[in-house]
Amino acid sequence: MPTNSEKDTFQSIKNVVKPFFDFMVDIQSEGLEHIPAEGPAILVGNHRSDMDPFVVASKVPRYISWIAARYTEQIPLFNNLTRATGVIPMDIHGNVSVSSIKKLMSVLRSGDLLGIFPEGHDYIVRNDFSAPLESFHEGFGIFAYRGKAPVIPFTIIPLEEEIQTMPLPSTIRKFMGLPEEVCAIPHRVQYRKVKLVVNEPIPYASFGQLPEKEAVSTIVKKSRAILHSMQVANGMLPATAQPTASE
Repeated sequence: MPTNSEKDTFQSIKNVVKPFFDFMVDIQSEGLEHIPAEGPAILVGNHRSDMDPFVVASKVPRYISWIAARYTEQIPLFNNLTRATGVIPMDIHGNVSVSSIKKLMSVLRSGDLLGIFPEGHDYIVRNDFSAPLESFHEGFGIFAYRGKAPVIPFTIIPLEEEIQTMPLPSTIRKFMGLPEEVCAIPHRVQYRKVKLVVNEPIPYASFGQLPEKEAVSTIVKKSRAILHSMQVANGMLPATAQPTASE
């Protein structure tokens, strides 16, 4: 379970960073009432920018234990930040360590929030920021089923943003030991104004009685469909848009 030290560090950093982040990015929010004041839940959202976890944490009043790609531990400064705040590293190819599984399940058992971007880094790697969602990794469905936790879909709608050249040359990123596809990313999104929209939860009762394989498929498909609909409803995608990746 998350330690008091991790929670305290998370809150302390949030108290320091939030005023500066709020000054940099105008963040609107809608549907925060769907996040319970207590109890476990998995927050599941789209991932188009490195700023996404900070956008969510800025508005959600509770502690969030985020799942992040394991290679982020190799990024200077960020590696210390992730360890100190209870971020759970996850292999990008789906090879989840036993220790990571134990930790993320302990987050849910302790009644805390788990934050996941089920596209992984695929959308950012694709670098087409007008495209629909990428396919979802199914891990969060397994976690929700076994942890008996509701899934709360959210989407970050860019209202004003800049597409900037990656600040570090690919050669330096390779020197840091980052994956080849990450080294090759040419651009990143810098938010100026966004809207965080939180949907009603997908309750555990709606999938908890199903066999695990069927439940996981149901969770993943429903979550992705909800996020896609939210993006269409908020003008991020045209009404005629269809997800480019298979359901």
